[in-house]
Formats: sequence, structure tokens, C-alpha cells
Amino acid sequence: MITFPLYIILLVYLTYILIIGWFAYINLSHLFRNDALTATSFLVTLLLAIFIAVTLFFTIASLSEVDWTQPITLWNNDWISNILTPSNF
Repeated sequence: MITFPLYIILLVYLTYILIIGWFAYINLSHLFRNDALTATSFLVTLLLAIFIAVTLFFTIASLSEVDWTQPITLWNNDWISNILTPSNF
């Protein structure tokens, strides 16, 4: 049986969020360093920040009651043995 705890998915998601945050930081630093602070760049950056904030809010709201210690079963040999029993034919 192949299982892993549910918090592994949370760690992968948090890594993804950190990468998005890093790219947002790089975006803002390039805007300030290159004096590219136009209305369009500000609007796009603001919309991106709002989208990230809303996504994080709904993620926290929907995952707050999850038991992260529950295992996820990827493969169980009993699934195949139950299909191939003579009583199923």
C-alpha cells in the first residue's frame, strides 16, 4: 500500500505560494528600479496583488478545518484483488 500524509500537499502548495511571492517581489523591484511606474504597470501589479490576496483568503478559509494528518492512499493491492475474484465474474 502506498500512502502519504495530507500535509505533503500543503507543503507543495506553500512552496508554490513562496515562488509566487518571490516573483511578485522581483516584479516590484524591477518597476521601482527601472522607473517604470506608469498607471498601467501599477494597475496590473495591483490586480495581481488583489488576486493573490483573495486566493490566500479563500484557501485559508476553506482549509482551516482539514485534518492534515489523514493519509492519502495512492495504491492499494486490495483494489486489484477484489476485482479479480471469481465471485465478480
